[in-house]
Amino acid sequence: MIINKIELEDIDILDVNVAKKVGAAIDEVIEKGNSMKNIKTLSGVIEKQCDAVFECFNKIFGEGTDKKVFGDKKNLRVCLNAFNELFEQIKEQKNEAEKEFNKYSPNRATRRGKR
Repeated sequence: MIINKIELEDIDILDVNVAKKVGAAIDEVIEKGNSMKNIKTLSGVIEKQCDAVFECFNKIFGEGTDKKVFGDKKNLRVCLNAFNELFEQIKEQKNEAEKEFNKYSPNRATRRGKR
């Protein structure tokens, strides 16, 4: 998996343990993002949001992943782009799985039985 031009370990979102870990980490970022209404400064928002994204990557890929992907910078644009890349790659895996599952949907089985 490539995130922010850095190669990370591929994750298998269809493994139940991975799905739980990834889901919880992503939910936490979203929850922290929604709870920043009381932060008054732009720098405070940037810092808290970047920290949430860093924590997400560390929970999914292991401690130190934030340093590997982001270095020592806290740039909100870079963090949000990387988070979006992660989210899109997870969504792509889910879509591929849905295509496979749909091969065996009840409608298709019914149609095949009528032949």
